[in-house]
Amino acid sequence: MVIRNLTAVWILSQTATYDFDDTLAGGLVSIECIIGFLLLSAVIYGCQTLPPLKSPFGLLMLNQNVTQLLACIDSGAFFFFGVLLNSKIVMKNNHVFGFVSVMLLPVILGSFFLMSANRLCASTMVFTYKRIFTKHKIITFIFSIWCFSLVFCAWIFGSRDCKFEFYIYGWFFTGAQYTEKCQDLIVTYNFGVQVTLTSLIMVSDVVTLFVLVCLRNRVYNKQSAAVRRREMSFAGQVLIQGIVFVAHGFWYDMGYAILPGNDDRWKYFFTTSFSSNLLHVFDPIVVFMFNPEFRKWILNFRFLFQKNKVNVTMISPSAAVSSHT
Repeated sequence: MVIRNLTAVWILSQTATYDFDDTLAGGLVSIECIIGFLLLSAVIYGCQTLPPLKSPFGLLMLNQNVTQLLACIDSGAFFFFGVLLNSKIVMKNNHVFGFVSVMLLPVILGSFFLMSANRLCASTMVFTYKRIFTKHKIITFIFSIWCFSLVFCAWIFGSRDCKFEFYIYGWFFTGAQYTEKCQDLIVTYNFGVQVTLTSLIMVSDVVTLFVLVCLRNRVYNKQSAAVRRREMSFAGQVLIQGIVFVAHGFWYDMGYAILPGNDDRWKYFFTTSFSSNLLHVFDPIVVFMFNPEFRKWILNFRFLFQKNKVNVTMISPSAAVSSHT
């Protein structure tokens, strides 16, 4: 793990002047967030309209994507107005955007864990699964995650006066210069929340993969082929998302030592802000890849768009003639 020298970064950020590199960094993240916003919005709409996703897993996926959409909006708004357009008001209040991102992270992690636990229970407890993941219990789980995150972050950033600030040198958010007052809290947050939940996600995904690969026939011997395919698709989606999330955690901490070059600003940027916001694009793409219902929906939408375009092209000449008579 590479410990970033925040004192040096803070000093360099105080003396930095706005230049083309700031515009480029702000533009890159803004593009990521615009694409992520469109893709996440499509997933959210699909979760509410596609019949196969009107299920416990679909409800969990809806919460996860809504939370990720909020994080995407928060990051996109800051990098577009603050970094790309160099808005002084936005930059002055960067800690507000940092608070929102820190508050949403446990919710995103908790949502991923619930999705992993859902797939684990669906593959190992076929007959009791529906009693564990009822709509009422899922809403309770989701509400508990949101409450925990709000209370925990309010305690850290409110009563303990800690901040999660933006450093222009490297274009990334991180805790303000470590003090005795906040150091233990930040360590507790990193290891108590991130590492614990990420580890639980990976354990759940590995066990689910083992069950589906080695015990698939025994678990689904009374299920139809369509149900088996759907369960395998859901499990594959969660597994890939979990692997990427864990890989991103390693990249966030250790990627700085791997990247070539001597420009620390871009090494910080590509291992933090850029890679974190790239998840907003990657996650919905995984959903589209592993859910045939989404693929059919996209193809139908494309076919309908092309059909309407052809109709407009055919009608336009006659409409033009009638307008002159």
